[in-house]
Amino acid sequence: MRGFEEPYLVIGAKGMLGTDLVTHLHREGIGTVSMDVDEVDIGDPDSVKRAFAAAKPGTVINVAALTDVDGCEAVPDQAFRVNATGPKLVATACRDARCSLVHISTDYVFDGLTRTPYREEDPMNPLGVYGRSKTEGEVLVRQILPEDHCIVRTQWLFGLHGKNFVATILNLAEEQGTLRVVDDQHGVPTYTPDLAAALLTLCRAGARGTFHVTNSGITTWYGFALRILERAGLGAVKVDPMTTRELGRPAPRPLYSVLDTTRFVALAGKPLRSWQDALDDYLRVPRPGQD
Repeated sequence: MRGFEEPYLVIGAKGMLGTDLVTHLHREGIGTVSMDVDEVDIGDPDSVKRAFAAAKPGTVINVAALTDVDGCEAVPDQAFRVNATGPKLVATACRDARCSLVHISTDYVFDGLTRTPYREEDPMNPLGVYGRSKTEGEVLVRQILPEDHCIVRTQWLFGLHGKNFVATILNLAEEQGTLRVVDDQHGVPTYTPDLAAALLTLCRAGARGTFHVTNSGITTWYGFALRILERAGLGAVKVDPMTTRELGRPAPRPLYSVLDTTRFVALAGKPLRSWQDALDDYLRVPRPGQD
């Protein structure tokens, strides 16, 4: 079993989580190599080999994924290429280079039919193409790197460096008098700077296996929207609840996908802060057009 050694290669470095992760690693003085889709195509074995030859990583953190849940339904081949074949090729390169892998996964590996938070060992049963492709990616990582992987499942990400639910709600509130938001999906909003710090905590602790990492607290998209508008001073905007069936999106969604973070808390010594406190931090950063 190998440790999480420098340099760290972050794949998917320009995405919402990747940007915050690279920033955090630099802040902590960790030697880091950043690559995104313009530098490495994780679905292409030759591209992955070239990237590893250039970076010579001691640790790889794979943040790259095709995360457009509805889009994945339309292009399943591409979803599996990025979310399953990609992790397979990255894990194989890690094995050949004798380095450790941290791989980011999702609550969508579960079907959402329970009403208690999912533990790491609970059976995976994805509902749609996105979830199935991410599930296959997890399975392949475990097969190829049985002792040198850390799979981190998370959910409902929001942050300053990409498209996310908070920004969408704030934009819609400025354009529409009334919003309709789904109220039958339960999860935990997770702030990407908090998740980035948690990933380094796992690496420093030599974590192996699968971990669930989210902020604390449970809500629905409707409850999340209400809190966003209240804290942004837009509480007068009317928000009506709706069901997932009424929304009518192409991809099925798990209705309850809360992740049990007990294992992470035991290792880190404390849980991540509440999603409400994290949201307040997000909202303190001025958006374009604000004074």
